[in-house]
Amino acid sequence: MNAVILDTETNDKDNPEVMELAFIPYADPFKPHLSRYCPTVPVKWGALAVHHILMDEVRDCPPSSEAAGKVPKVRYWIGHNIDFDWKALGSPSGVKRICTLALCRSLWPEVDSHTLSAMSYFLLGANPSTRERVLRAHSALDDVLLCSDILQVIMTVLKISDLDELYLESEGARIPKVWTFGKFKGQPIGAADRGYANWCRKQPDFDPYVLIALTRAGL
Repeated sequence: MNAVILDTETNDKDNPEVMELAFIPYADPFKPHLSRYCPTVPVKWGALAVHHILMDEVRDCPPSSEAAGKVPKVRYWIGHNIDFDWKALGSPSGVKRICTLALCRSLWPEVDSHTLSAMSYFLLGANPSTRERVLRAHSALDDVLLCSDILQVIMTVLKISDLDELYLESEGARIPKVWTFGKFKGQPIGAADRGYANWCRKQPDFDPYVLIALTRAGL
């Protein structure tokens, strides 16, 4: 096994601790894993509104710090906005991340939303069957299964069967062409001035893919 498709539900979007972990081996999707954990900080209201996991339901579960140890030692983690899950699981070094969110944004820029639910409707069909699956979304395992189906569509469109090639496609897709935040939001990366580019480079933990885009734009 060299990859897992993975998702977490957490107590907070800014300083996430895992409350639910799910993954399936890329080569064997019929062996899913699902487990729950208790964070040190109670779930925030915004996070609770997304996944509906109550603190009382995880109070007797293992601590969130044990979640990362459940993930198999593999080369690739695959997920929709996989960086968030990677952070929630302690940002382990040596893991290569394949982001289906970045790939969807790159392949279908015309779609108004690239969330997992929106892309499920767009790629799998706006029909009662997809709706039933989407309504269960934000349970970690349901999200993993949706992501797996979207991944197969992506690989078919790209005509790729090799994960090493897919990783390179994902890395390329991560480099933005348009600003998604800040004073130049909605404009091409090259629309920024050098002063703003220099400001970005001075920020701690700034998105490295934006910095690559700035360099490519000559800023």
